Amino acid sequence: MSVPKKEKYLKLLINHSVWLLWSILYAFSFPTYNISVAIWFAFVPVIIFAYEKAYNETLKYAFFYSFIFFFLAFFWLYGFWAPSLFLIIPVYSIYYAFFFFCIAFIGKNLKSYRWILTPLIWISNELLRSTGFHGFPWNLLGDSQWNIPFLVQSADIFGVWGISFLIILVNSVIAEFFDTLIKSKSIKNAIEKNYFKSIFTISLFLINLLYGVFQYYNYKAISKKSPKEKLALLQPNIGSHEPWWSRRWENYGILWKLNAEAAIQKPDIIIWSETMVKNYIWFYLSNWRPDEEVNLFNIRFVKMPYEFNTPILLTSPSFVDNRNYNSADYIDPAVKEIQSNSKIHLVPFGEWMPGYDSLPIVKDIMNIEGAGAYWPSTNFNVIQGRKSRFRVLVCYEDIFAILARKFIKKRVNYFVNVTNDGWAYRLGFRHPMWQHLAGATLTAISVRRPIARAANTGVSGIIEPNGKFSGNIGDYRRGFYIGEVPIVNDEIETIYVRFGYVFPYLVLLVTFTIFIFTFIKTRKINSALAK
Repeated sequence: MSVPKKEKYLKLLINHSVWLLWSILYAFSFPTYNISVAIWFAFVPVIIFAYEKAYNETLKYAFFYSFIFFFLAFFWLYGFWAPSLFLIIPVYSIYYAFFFFCIAFIGKNLKSYRWILTPLIWISNELLRSTGFHGFPWNLLGDSQWNIPFLVQSADIFGVWGISFLIILVNSVIAEFFDTLIKSKSIKNAIEKNYFKSIFTISLFLINLLYGVFQYYNYKAISKKSPKEKLALLQPNIGSHEPWWSRRWENYGILWKLNAEAAIQKPDIIIWSETMVKNYIWFYLSNWRPDEEVNLFNIRFVKMPYEFNTPILLTSPSFVDNRNYNSADYIDPAVKEIQSNSKIHLVPFGEWMPGYDSLPIVKDIMNIEGAGAYWPSTNFNVIQGRKSRFRVLVCYEDIFAILARKFIKKRVNYFVNVTNDGWAYRLGFRHPMWQHLAGATLTAISVRRPIARAANTGVSGIIEPNGKFSGNIGDYRRGFYIGEVPIVNDEIETIYVRFGYVFPYLVLLVTFTIFIFTFIKTRKINSALAK
């Protein structure tokens, strides 16, 4: 083998190793791996690669190893809805490849400013991945720090985006240092050339840390002083893919027993996890005879709040105006009115897909795979309880801080999250449950409201406004958690609630403007050189 071939294979080995290391460290920064510190340097080698290598190489490596990353982080989607794994991963890999291309383009053409522009480009990427029907703000960079509370308190200013920005900024500045060191082979030169960038970044990191310490204890004190509402959060641990009707009495027994045991401890509310009743309770009760078997069964659930003399948040699908909704109904035996919240942001491809009603093939695919066929609710109402006002965030809605902030304007004291990750039980996946908790933690901090989570298979408990979590049932275990949720003053509005949600959109606008300006400038220079 000739020397040039050896060098070629050595370079290929290095290139692949660099990107493989990135994909592994990036994925392992999130639950349940939780190697959170890795994200602060994982991007360094691939940023240098994008700055120095040809565009086509960056695109090729970025796409392939983004595919690896998404598989390592999202492999559990197979248990939720198998086709989603083959839809989401390739699409988001294209996303990432495009944004690494943008980093490469800026890195080559605006070398003096690329250290600060690279974080802006990445925030734009995360925003576009999180917005619209396809929006899936799962495992954003900032979410990786969920278990280091002092580092994420600034989410109440910028949301999770501010944490993501700081993480990539640190990576970017470290990349500048090593890029200079590699080229000049002088540590002194690398330090001198990147002195301002380093001081600026270290200062931002320390300011973020000091702010985090202050706000963590500030909201700990606020929670302690706030009135409390005693909640019973049920975790039935019932498999989502198990047949409902044939096992209805067994499931009813599980729910009745949990309610009875919880009621003994005299909670203010008993909260069920998502879609614990899969019958359309209210539709059947309104349209079928009372002596029909389905209604003889359904009426038992409706009577539970009266049986235990305790308000119950009952969860089931509903059918209104010829549309299916994923709903939660608050039934208080002391009040005649039944209050409901329905899911607004549905899971793309798993619960709803454009064309479901008009394209037979789309409907067939979703039905074959057991996906839902819900309709996104447009009702932004909140529930008035005996002591508080709260909004139910159904399923993964609690990772959308941009949605939660809308209910702060409606003066809620806390949020309830009912979720059902029971589909993961088939392969024993724990990753989706804990990754879900990580995203919800950043939401609680962003809007400074507690989130009480009733999860079918875990993780059930209460997230405080400072991100502290309490819950003790365990994963894939049946039980209930009794906890006191702080009734936070409904006048508290964070900067994020008022203005911070604009931050990622402003970043996107600035990034787009700079990119266009650089593109035009580069074309003019190339045209002049050609002449």
